[in-house]
Amino acid sequence: MIGKTWDHAGVNRADLLFDPQHCALLARCHEGPRSVTELADLTGTKPNTAYRRVQRLLAADLLTVAGVERRAGRSVRRYAPAHATVDVPFRDSPYPSFSAYLHERLNHALQANLERSFARLDLPEPDLHLRVHFGHGVLQVDPVLPGLSVADTYARVFAAADTVTRWVPLRLTPDELTQLRAELDALTRRYFRPFGSGDTQTGALGLFLLPG
Repeated sequence: MIGKTWDHAGVNRADLLFDPQHCALLARCHEGPRSVTELADLTGTKPNTAYRRVQRLLAADLLTVAGVERRAGRSVRRYAPAHATVDVPFRDSPYPSFSAYLHERLNHALQANLERSFARLDLPEPDLHLRVHFGHGVLQVDPVLPGLSVADTYARVFAAADTVTRWVPLRLTPDELTQLRAELDALTRRYFRPFGSGDTQTGALGLFLLPG
């Protein structure tokens, strides 16, 4: 939240949850009850700053007092999350639209999978190149192996991934791509079901559009 003046803005759950500093504090409390001093040390902040952030999280019902200890003749409070999960209205999130949220989340998931796949290939860093290009007016950067296209590079990468069982590169004309999207929409309506926590049985089909 760049430029946010917390002391004069009131307490808003979404603002706190999506603020990196407050979120880091809350994450540490999910590991176990923490005192302000511990939180300051763990997050690399001054005790007074950590205390103010804890007070905001308490006021927003995101933290609760888990217990009080006596140390050197003084009471030390320990804090824990008030709830295991918290729902906030999407309109209060920093995302301008739901599609923007999905785009960011999917990009993060794909990036993590690619990083694991490249790690399994154990490639020397100099052998990996980055191909910079513009797609639909947006600057894009893709990893490429020497002498291979972006699509062939991804084929090698996904072949090394534990989570991918098959890679089928398709070369489509614009009309064929439009038709494929319509067919995929129909398949989605037919087979869609949400993934549960720790679900290892439900299969997933991914479609990635690559240059060339």
